[in-house]
Amino acid sequence: MRTRHWLAILVAAVAVGAAACAALASSEQRAETSAVSEVVPADVVAVIGDYSITKRELKQRLLQEVRPQREDDGVPERTVTTESVLREMIAEKAMSMEGRTLGYLQDEVLGEQLERTRQVRLIQMLLTDYVRQELPVTPEEIDAELEAHPELTREQAERRIQTPKVGPVLDKFYAQLPQKYQVRKVSENFAEAARIHQRLLTQPTQPRGKAVYWIMNNQITDDLSEAERNLPLITYEGGQLTLEDWFKALCQAAPPNRPKDLHTPEGVERLADVALQPFILSAEARARGYDQNEEFLRYIRQVEDIRLLNKVRAEKLKAITKPTDDEIKAYYEAHKELFDIPPSVKVDQVWCQDRQTAQRVRKMLDDGAALDAVKSVHSLTPNSQAHKTYPNTEGPFWDDLWQADPNTVVGPIRGFYASDVKWRVVEVLEKAPAQAQPYSDSVKNRVASALYTLQSRDILGAYGAELLDKYPYVLYTNRIWDIDPLEVTVDEPDAD
Repeated sequence: MRTRHWLAILVAAVAVGAAACAALASSEQRAETSAVSEVVPADVVAVIGDYSITKRELKQRLLQEVRPQREDDGVPERTVTTESVLREMIAEKAMSMEGRTLGYLQDEVLGEQLERTRQVRLIQMLLTDYVRQELPVTPEEIDAELEAHPELTREQAERRIQTPKVGPVLDKFYAQLPQKYQVRKVSENFAEAARIHQRLLTQPTQPRGKAVYWIMNNQITDDLSEAERNLPLITYEGGQLTLEDWFKALCQAAPPNRPKDLHTPEGVERLADVALQPFILSAEARARGYDQNEEFLRYIRQVEDIRLLNKVRAEKLKAITKPTDDEIKAYYEAHKELFDIPPSVKVDQVWCQDRQTAQRVRKMLDDGAALDAVKSVHSLTPNSQAHKTYPNTEGPFWDDLWQADPNTVVGPIRGFYASDVKWRVVEVLEKAPAQAQPYSDSVKNRVASALYTLQSRDILGAYGAELLDKYPYVLYTNRIWDIDPLEVTVDEPDAD
């Protein structure tokens, strides 16, 4: 087996934001309190059921909400407050709870997604621990790697040291598992699998696009009978690899990288061997108790909550109605300014690690230093170029730039930097006012999208309020009054 295959299994991940959970019962249907509870940790700002929301999570979400979003195009500006965002977060927890009550975890598609997530996570935990056990890396080795590559984290440095040795170690580990799990190939079905593959490849039930010459995911459902989907290719203790599993493994590969010999029993067998690995590895992980690991259970619960929330939202949004041409035109006439070509400011800027650095940068520029020279030494993005920026990228920081005259320096001021807020010093080069945008098909599409957004917010807002009447919750309002959603993400004693 090739080393890069093991590496792909080892580093595959499902990214989900972490959330703290604490158990607390409430006898009131709706409650707000300013009294600090001895039961609830000090960093918790809201509780519903066995879910809690921490101050840190609220701050992160606030920053997302005050930052302009793509779906805000053509929509009147919302008033975002700390409490309104916290209520929205609590309502989302209630939607996840309602999704569980409605049995959405038994949904076939959702169930498959979750099982795949469990499998990937279990394999990650198993192989990561095994590699660390078999290929230990000393702190001194990590320190040396960091000295040579200071941009790495310690975990990245450890992985960089282990990577060249991973393949043979994991090949040896996996080689002992087929016998343990009594793996048996159903070779008599390989020829039939090859024939079915060729049928799906060359005779799809529904015509594919002219340039699409490969088997599509939907064909696993549409072009296979139940008997074909359940055709066993390999059996093992506790389960079997079916033709459906085999096709799913095939469809995970990009078409140019798919094997060219799947019209033969030998090609079917080779792919079956690869497709089997996650099933055997996850079985071994369960046998070692990883599926009872608290971190694993917490992670899966978080993934379930996100999938349930998305499912609940999707079901509620089926009620959205398509706006008529008259409704679209009427909204445009009432909100023309929202569809103008926006004003712009051309800027060149120095992003700084902290306010003290930004103050030094401003003084250097005031003293006559060239911006490019200062940027090369002090900027977090030394190679950045002058560019245009707009209200829908600057959000609450737009006025700081628009009020400045061309060829002047502004700052230190704050701005959105990646997913954070950072200090910057900005040279304003040019300004261009907004321009009226005549009605057109492209504007019509933007208006229709804006109306969809407004309907979505109304429907989900009403549904969230309905669920908060159903599920008891508590807000600790005394713990949120001092939150600044635009707080710079570096601790500074004199930060504004």
